[in-house]
Amino acid sequence: MKRRILVIGAGPGGIAAARRLRERIGDRLEIVLIEREGTAEFLPGTIATVLGEAPAAHWRTPLRLRGIEVQQGEVQRATGRGVVLTDGRTLEAEAVIAAPGLHLNLTAVPARPNVFAFWSPTTAEAAREAVARLQRGRLVVVISGLPYRCPPAPYSLAMQLAAFYRHHRRDVQLTLTTPEEAPLASLGHGIPEFLLRSCAEAGVEVQLGRRPDWSAGTDRELVFTDGSRLAFDLALVVPPHGRAPMLATLPDEGVLVSVDARLETAEPGLFVVGDATRTSLPRAAGVATAQGRTAADAVLDRLGLARFEGPHLPEPECYIGHGDGRYSRITIHFPEGLPPTGRPEVRLEGPAPELAAGFARVFEEWRTLRTENGR
Repeated sequence: MKRRILVIGAGPGGIAAARRLRERIGDRLEIVLIEREGTAEFLPGTIATVLGEAPAAHWRTPLRLRGIEVQQGEVQRATGRGVVLTDGRTLEAEAVIAAPGLHLNLTAVPARPNVFAFWSPTTAEAAREAVARLQRGRLVVVISGLPYRCPPAPYSLAMQLAAFYRHHRRDVQLTLTTPEEAPLASLGHGIPEFLLRSCAEAGVEVQLGRRPDWSAGTDRELVFTDGSRLAFDLALVVPPHGRAPMLATLPDEGVLVSVDARLETAEPGLFVVGDATRTSLPRAAGVATAQGRTAADAVLDRLGLARFEGPHLPEPECYIGHGDGRYSRITIHFPEGLPPTGRPEVRLEGPAPELAAGFARVFEEWRTLRTENGR
């Protein structure tokens, strides 16, 4: 009988894990990929959705993966021996690889006029009309707390919004607030200074060390935990991120889950990859992809089906929109291995209009990996 492996989530980590299992020893495995609606969503399409450049549906695609069974359902609890779905079904397995990402706590942000909490194309739809309608005043991009997925994206959102309003000759001031003392400080290599300088050149004011107090404030004023206040006409909020409920029983404190070098948790047979893991690596698709492949190899080794020869080295790249069709790109390599023994090499390119093609290429590659059409 084939041995069943469950993979949860169709993000870069989950897809990489499922494909790696199939690539190495698929004929001896039953690989089941569980995704809530049987579709995948391209999260970098969030900003284009808010700007009205493409609807949320443009960034979704049905999952069709050769040799991999796709099950629709929402996982309530994951263990090393299987999962329990919210509809009461139980799926057993030899091992589970979970790539749930971080959970968006949208309810933590009060439902107020002119305040929109989102961080995906689907959740961004509600803010699109308000962004298009704003004629003058102050728009605030609010980062609620740490950690959150895709750390450069709020800065990209603010700069592209500033360019949008300049293009339409509207008197809208852009402010971004963040709890960070410096953006992407862990990357170093001049990236924090580059982001702050780019925002200033785009006309975006950045307020550092500002954590919103959602129990206070009004429809037109933000209140921060340090007592400072900021009036606004429209607020776009990156909501607090929490641990995926399916991982709630793991013993770790806080949002992130502890894993070993093979991505296995304290629960034997349960592997977690991507943004949900406690790691010094950046929260980027390239990291999740490498972790998915590593976890797949570790599962095969654990089951005695193939040897584990060490972690896959990530090669993340991140595109930052500056507005007016210009993008920057951050790429990271680990030629000496992963931290703490290896030091990353960070390269920064742009901003330049030529890099817009790279962003489009990433989307096409993302879609191709999820729609194999049985080939």
